[in-house]
Parts: sequence; C-alpha cells; structure tokens
Amino acid sequence: MDWEKIWIDHWKEIYIYVFLRVRHKQESEDITQETFINAIRSEERYIEQSVNIIALLKTIAKNLIIDRWRKKQKTQQPLSLEPELILTDIESDLEKKIVQNEQVAYALSLLNEEQKKVIVLRLLQGMSIKETAYLMGNSETFVKVTQFRAIKKVKDLMKQEFLQEGLQ
Repeated sequence: MDWEKIWIDHWKEIYIYVFLRVRHKQESEDITQETFINAIRSEERYIEQSVNIIALLKTIAKNLIIDRWRKKQKTQQPLSLEPELILTDIESDLEKKIVQNEQVAYALSLLNEEQKKVIVLRLLQGMSIKETAYLMGNSETFVKVTQFRAIKKVKDLMKQEFLQEGLQ
C-alpha cells in the first residue's frame, strides 16, 4: 500500500474524526499520528483483503480514543469516603456559596430599585425578558436597557474599588 498517498489523501479526515471526539488539538494530533502508525504496522493482516482504508483508519482511531479514555479513568483518584474530608469539602463549598451570596448582595446594593428588580428577575430567578417586562409593567426594550446599564454600573464601580484598593 502507498501509505504516503493514503496519508496525504486522508489525514485531515481522520484528524477531524478524532478531534470531534476528544476536543483537544494536541491529543487529536497524537491519536491521528498513532492511527496511521498502527495501520502501517498491522498492514500484513489486511493486505490481501480488499479493505476500505477509511473505515479501517476510523476503527483504529476509535479504539485508540477508547484506550486513552480507559487509561484516564484508571488514573483518576477515587473519592475519599473519610468523614473528615467529606465535611471539609462541604464546609469549603458552603464558604464559597456564602462569599458568592455576599458578593451578589453587595452588587445589588449598588443599583437603584428598577435595576435591582430587573437583575433579580432576569439573572437570579431566570425569567425571560418578556416575563420580566410583563411583571414590571414595562417594555422589553426597557428591561434590556436597564439590565445592560445595571451590569455596566456594577462592573465599573467594582473596577474602581479594585483599583482604589490596589493604590492603598
């Protein structure tokens, strides 16, 4: 078989096939290269048969992806079932949530009443623009503009505070 021609004709198709499954450029390149190497090494097994080279390459690539996935699964650390560590994780998560809630409360305190209402309804309660406009008795455009201005105001004020803290 003319492997140079096969490589030139099909490397991109195999690379895309691999990339769509692993979503990582370097790993996709490695697996694509390994696919062709494995195909060349095992050439004697299928040289006498009429084989669909694309199907063969994709099968090899799929098996390499599965092998890598299995290796990754084996190397991951198992979850610890020690009560102290579980409680530490729970406490850490709780602390993060408390800090986030404090940050949200602070950000809301920087806004006027209409802006607060829009942010709470849209971002915290997950309502659509249409639902928010209906509940507030305003237009959808009003909700969009108010949300935009509220977010910009919080960003600008927090950026100012951050810069001031850095100067002190």
